[in-house]
Amino acid sequence: MSHSLPEVVEPESVGMSSEYLAHIDKLVKQQLREDAYQGIVVLVARHGKICYFKAFGKADEETPMRTDAIFRLASMSKVPSAVAVLQLWDRGLISLADPISKFIPEFADMKVAQLNDWGEVQLVTAKREITIHDLLTMTAGMTNTWWYDLFTPNNYRVVPKLYAEAGLMDDLNAPPITLEQNIKLLAGLPLMAHPGEHFDYSNNSVDTLCRMVEVVSGLSFDEYLRRHIFAPLGMNETWFFPPEDQLKRVAAVYWAGKDEQQTGPSPLGLGNLGPQYTFSEHQTYFSGAGGLHGTTHDYYRFAQMLLNLGELDGVRVVSRAAVELMTSNQIGDLTNWQLTQNKWGYQLDIQQGVNAPADSIHYLGGPGAYSWQGFFSTKFVNNPARDTVILSMTTPGFDGALPHNLRVIAAANAAVID
Repeated sequence: MSHSLPEVVEPESVGMSSEYLAHIDKLVKQQLREDAYQGIVVLVARHGKICYFKAFGKADEETPMRTDAIFRLASMSKVPSAVAVLQLWDRGLISLADPISKFIPEFADMKVAQLNDWGEVQLVTAKREITIHDLLTMTAGMTNTWWYDLFTPNNYRVVPKLYAEAGLMDDLNAPPITLEQNIKLLAGLPLMAHPGEHFDYSNNSVDTLCRMVEVVSGLSFDEYLRRHIFAPLGMNETWFFPPEDQLKRVAAVYWAGKDEQQTGPSPLGLGNLGPQYTFSEHQTYFSGAGGLHGTTHDYYRFAQMLLNLGELDGVRVVSRAAVELMTSNQIGDLTNWQLTQNKWGYQLDIQQGVNAPADSIHYLGGPGAYSWQGFFSTKFVNNPARDTVILSMTTPGFDGALPHNLRVIAAANAAVID
């Protein structure tokens, strides 16, 4: 089922330096010697043509990493989910200002958990309804079980605990439930902040949108993505749950810093962020927040479509206007404070303005560059100013290889010579 290898052009033909791209080979080999990760695939494209595509290290014991390895995409799933929502917007089926209760009535009368002077939890009525825009920007007032007690605001001890006690599923797990069931449960639980007032990186925000897509389209979210995004883009090796005969191609998860596989549950806060959901016998929960699996080349096609402002190989997937919304600051003075300190569009991390610090670990290559990453150390960066797409795909959990991915991406950026 794996594709033949795509064409890789001479770097100089697209204004890239072969000599500088060779720095990636040396950097990766050094990182492998240091056990930063055990395997990696790197893809670099410019002007819509791939000029570097290599695999290093191993995908599993006795299995070398290959460029067609399947990765757990985790939070990189959020970007196709945003495109799905904006396709509905393109067709006039939704407004971004619509309250989510228009499509999921259970969200009509939300409460916000607040602590009084005695530390007791009080529920107050939300100042306004949650909109689709709020969900796309992570400002709906939702949080996650796995943020429990990790941050100083007291509500990070309150709301995540209420989620967990109610049995809400918002981590990397695949129990025998559906989006419809889980999102109805979420709607009955309090928010941690009033809609529009607080940024919180939340899987629940995205899975709520995925359920809305099901309601509006009449399709399961899995079928919607396959029909409207993956098939038009030729992404034939992207799935929520890889077929049985392809599981051997899924790269194993290794702990960052050591040659040891991570196989069991991996708690964070009150959530479970281990890798085992990939092989779940229950394949009913289609989490657009974190459930997709796919190859580097498939995700490249998706990223190139975004860089092309919604089109690839003559097929328009989403409007230019939608991509411009996704890739511009949608949160004003707020930041993606839990993870990168950058601005946030619609499920994309954005480097904004000339003052973005070049010495920041999350420097993306210049103003206007945008990106997202996944829990298992996968990352893509699009740079419109340089017309580049860069993917650095590894396997440690907890974003353990993220600093190393960013160094690889910096080396790829440095290879642009015109």
